[in-house]
This record gives sequence, structure tokens and C-alpha cells, in this order.
Amino acid sequence: MMHARKLLAVFTVAAGAAFVLSSVGGARPLPGNDRGGFFGGGDHGTFGQPAPPSTPAAQPNPQCLQNCRQADRLCLENARVDEQTCAQSTCSTEQGAVQTDCTPGPPSAACQSARSALQACLGTNCSPTFQTAVQTCLSAKQTCPAACPSSQPDPVCVAGCRTTSQTCTLTAGTTALSCFAGCSSLVTTAEGECGSDPGGSDCTTDLQAAQACWQACQQAQQSAEQGCQQGVLTCIAGCPSAATPTPTPTPVPTSTSVTS
Repeated sequence: MMHARKLLAVFTVAAGAAFVLSSVGGARPLPGNDRGGFFGGGDHGTFGQPAPPSTPAAQPNPQCLQNCRQADRLCLENARVDEQTCAQSTCSTEQGAVQTDCTPGPPSAACQSARSALQACLGTNCSPTFQTAVQTCLSAKQTCPAACPSSQPDPVCVAGCRTTSQTCTLTAGTTALSCFAGCSSLVTTAEGECGSDPGGSDCTTDLQAAQACWQACQQAQQSAEQGCQQGVLTCIAGCPSAATPTPTPTPVPTSTSVTS
């Protein structure tokens, strides 16, 4: 019985808050909390509106990063080609012996001996060079992106992304209020049933229906706000780099001579 009363009290207070917030007077910004206001959904500065993303830090130039990735692929491919060339030129005799002695069927002693000789040849003449080349590629893969110049996203584009995000979150909050208001009839039914018989099965059923409605609204709001957040991040990531201002040369004062 105490559990039913607690749930009913939560629904009654929350339903009242939803109607107050949906009114003109309740539309004023409210302080957020660590659960994103009354109805959850993330870090909110005002009801139904997540705090705007912080100013994006300067990112490495995308073309430079792409060049680094391409260079890494070419480096590894070149290392593999060099290893194959080494095997064909330095260990051609051993490769020929493997092709001759290793016929289809169970491996013979001659085949095993030929394979061992080939592995020894590769390990002595080709593999060390290949491993060194791979390490060089991996080292360049780490250092190349760090050398890329950084670029700041265009501020006008970023501002447009944030405006779109604010509209998105406002729509999510308005939709959530309508959804919560739609649960009011279920809360009223539960209130009446539990007021007369808080220990009955009808009270429990009505409370569960109201809770399911409320949770569906919360989940829809959270999903919508997460979509808004992801959208603004994707939007900012697609912004072009801010133009680098061209330094204006400082004029050098010219001296004038005074003649008498």
C-alpha cells in the first residue's frame, strides 16, 4: 500500500509540473540539475534544452590527415612488395625446391626439408628488412598527423549548427510536454482507484499503466535530445575551416628632410 501511495504521489506531482511548464508562465528558463530538469534527458541549462556544446577546439587539417593515411597505406604496400621481390630474387632456388618437392598429398620428408630451407632463407635475407620497413611505417603513422596544421571551424557555420540544435531541442521539449499531458488521464484514473482501494489489484494495474506512459515519454524525449546533440556535432564537423586572416604589413614611416 505504501508503494502504491508513493508512486501515485510521484505521478501527481510530475503531472502538475508538466502542465505548469506547458503554460506561458512556466515556459521561463528553469535551473537545470544533474538529471536534466524534471523529465531527464541530459545536461540541461534550461528545461528541454541541453547546454550548448563548447566551442570546438582547433582540429588538424582534414586534407593533411587524409594524406597521412594514404602515405601509411603506400608505405606498407611498398614494404610487402619489397619482401616479395627479395623472396623471388634471393630465395628463388628454395622456392623452386618447394614447388618441386611439395606435390599434392601428404607432405614428404623432402617437402618438409624444402620448406624449412625456404623459411631459413626468408628469415635471414628478407624478413628482417621487412620488419624494419613496417616499423618505419608505424612510426610515420604516429608522427605524421601530429605535424598537420590545425584549423578552426568557420564561426558562422558553427553558429548556424547551434541555432539548428536549439530549435531541435525546443521541439523535443514541446513534444515531451504534450506526451506527458497525454498521460494525465491515466494518472487521474490511478489516483481515483488508489484513493478508494490502494491495496487492490486495480490500483496496481492503473499505476503500472500510468508509469508505462510516463516512461515512454521520457525515453522519447531523451532519444530526441540525443539526436539533436549528435546532429550538432555532425554539423560542426562538416563546417569548413575558418579563413586565415592575411596579415596587414605595418607601414614604415618615411623620413622627410627639411631644407632651409
